Amino acid sequence: MNKPSVGPGDVSGGKKRERAAELREKWLREFKPGKVYDAYNPKTAAEWRDKWLSGIKLGEGYDMEARYEAVRWLINWVAESLQYTLNGCNVAPFCTEMILEALQLHGGRPILPVEIDRLEDITIGLGAGLSSQGEVCGAVMAHTIAIGIDVTYRTRETAAIRRDVAAATRKFCRLFRERFGALRCEELTGLCFLKADGSEDPEAWKNFSTGSPPIGARCLDFMQFAIYAPLPSEEG
Repeated sequence: MNKPSVGPGDVSGGKKRERAAELREKWLREFKPGKVYDAYNPKTAAEWRDKWLSGIKLGEGYDMEARYEAVRWLINWVAESLQYTLNGCNVAPFCTEMILEALQLHGGRPILPVEIDRLEDITIGLGAGLSSQGEVCGAVMAHTIAIGIDVTYRTRETAAIRRDVAAATRKFCRLFRERFGALRCEELTGLCFLKADGSEDPEAWKNFSTGSPPIGARCLDFMQFAIYAPLPSEEG
């Protein structure tokens, strides 16, 4: 994901940039309750995986190191994007696009079997529960798209694709709901990002970014799970 250039009124120093740095550190502290989540520390990453991937069988084709690298990129880009959000620059990425970009480009090797040009841009409207409407979590949608790519790359038989994608989607949704309690963004975060007139609610986004703990840190669990969860071709 190309980061926007800094222009007039953007984060160019001063108090806003300092505040962004403070919030970045706060987010990094809140990734794992009671512990510092170090995106570069294999030990804490392994602890996270033990917590959320327990009971999921991984096949021989599953590359844990590639997932770790993809998640590390995701965490640092989310933290970095805070400075744009705080400055009122509407370029902070949504969950769906970040997950798909991480799976396509940032695992050290491609995790998805084929790269679709600008897939992260194509799926922007799905993030935050269908563009801030609080519907199905963007992380769930991202993994569902990844399932479709994984399955359709292996066969062109429509009946088999429909069967396998449906089975894998239902399985992932069940695993997600078991771990996090819901599939809908509004239920998961407790926030409604839109006002009654359909415009975005800046107070909701403020709570998402700067609450104590920031609700956005919770969303990183959802996004990490969507990256770490195996695709159908990788299951044991």
